[in-house]
Amino acid sequence: MNECKKREYLKNVFPCLYYGIMCGVAVGAVIFLFKLAAKKAESVSRFLYSAAKENPIYIVCTFLVLAVCALAMCFLHKKAPEVRGGGIPRSEGVLRGVLSFRWARTLFGTFFGSVISFLCAVPVGSEGPAVLMGTSLGAMCGKASNNQTTWNRYIMTGGAGAGFAVATGAPLSGILFALEEIHKRFTPMLVLTVSSSVISATYINRLLCSAFGMDPNMLHIETLAGFELSHIGYLLLLGAMVALAVALFDSSIAFLTVFTKKHKKYLTAPLMMLTVFLATGALAFTFSDGVYSGHDAILEVAFESKTFSFLIILFIVRLLMMLLVTDSGATGGIFIPTLAIGAAFSAIASKILVLIGMPESLFATAVILGMCAFIGGTLRAPLTASILFIELTLQFSDFMYVALVVFAVSFITEIFNLTPFYDLALENMEHAQNEGRVASISNFEMTVSKGAFVVGKTVRDIMWPSSSTVISIKRADEIEEDTDNNGEKKLYAGDTVVLHAKYFDEEELKELLFGLVGRESEINKV
Repeated sequence: MNECKKREYLKNVFPCLYYGIMCGVAVGAVIFLFKLAAKKAESVSRFLYSAAKENPIYIVCTFLVLAVCALAMCFLHKKAPEVRGGGIPRSEGVLRGVLSFRWARTLFGTFFGSVISFLCAVPVGSEGPAVLMGTSLGAMCGKASNNQTTWNRYIMTGGAGAGFAVATGAPLSGILFALEEIHKRFTPMLVLTVSSSVISATYINRLLCSAFGMDPNMLHIETLAGFELSHIGYLLLLGAMVALAVALFDSSIAFLTVFTKKHKKYLTAPLMMLTVFLATGALAFTFSDGVYSGHDAILEVAFESKTFSFLIILFIVRLLMMLLVTDSGATGGIFIPTLAIGAAFSAIASKILVLIGMPESLFATAVILGMCAFIGGTLRAPLTASILFIELTLQFSDFMYVALVVFAVSFITEIFNLTPFYDLALENMEHAQNEGRVASISNFEMTVSKGAFVVGKTVRDIMWPSSSTVISIKRADEIEEDTDNNGEKKLYAGDTVVLHAKYFDEEELKELLFGLVGRESEINKV
């Protein structure tokens, strides 16, 4: 390796591995402790609800405790608004540079707020909080960087992917989730940073799970029957039905968002939080399948014989509780609850397919496949959903059939032209953060300094500020400017770059740009 290549390796590749592994180790250890706390909290919750059923006075006391916990959650959100709502859309906003957050307050607030939800049986999961906590730990590890403003988002993305991988026990899905869902792009630096974080976090998590006798996987799924070419018609029907369920899900969330904004004066945060916690208590005593994360409900509908009426009730209750939880902003994840909704609907669809001729031995396979296709449709992330099915079931031979269903759902879902749930949640968070602020749009001209972060990197590999686009590049030894339509141009010292940006704070934007291009020259508005 010549000296020039060696310097480029040390500057661009080594930091991705170093920070990625550092972040992955931290995420693997902390998220394992979080999963352990979540498991213990749910066990305690089930015991307390079971004991309370024996005495009406205990039931009354339970609802009083739930009301106190709801108010405690509101107090937590007032002190740390970053922990309000789903962890995945919050992380997406932070990693795209749209939302700001305080990593330490977010880390501890998410941990304790989620434990409150788990103890009260609120239908939330640990996956969203794991992603947000992974993002926070990435920010903590980013402080070790000499150029924190530029490396932070790469390292935090690695932390988010690692958090997802540890929470689900699906490392490949964690890598794809960070690239396909969070950033919606694949670049060499992102792939390297995320992969090193996910692999190291998975290794640490599995070591700890082995030591404590825990299953590292999100779901323990038995061997499933495989599809054949003759079943393609059933698979296409399954995809069509799941796509309709995704459209119903997205439409319900959108309707509730509009309704809440219209009646914001009356639907206050404490009222919504009390409604969620008290409704959770009522379900815990009457229909326990409608509360908790939904982990047990998924396995139950896939591998036990349930009636149509039970599955329909489960689907409606789970959907209504999801609407209440997302609107209230209760701390906790919505990934597994969304999977549970998808599993309930897929069980209904699979029963219909069995009635019209699909072999009954394929019922459980169709339920799990439909569930993964449902989450892929809500996320608009078909690759992640396909790999998630394979990692959950360890069935690699059925990928063609998996892809057929998942991509059929994605294709049909796009026809409805509905805003994905996570994008809608992120829009609401962004609006809340920037309420009252006025955005400006300008072009900024800057010259790349010697040794700057962007030197030797392609335009597409650089995390520019949110809502910004490089519109022209002029080489130091050239007279005319040139455009970069595909992001493949590399930047070098002396290059003049013009960036088109939307921003709220000009000084904050310039500080981010100085971190990228260096401080040898001024950044001018043109």
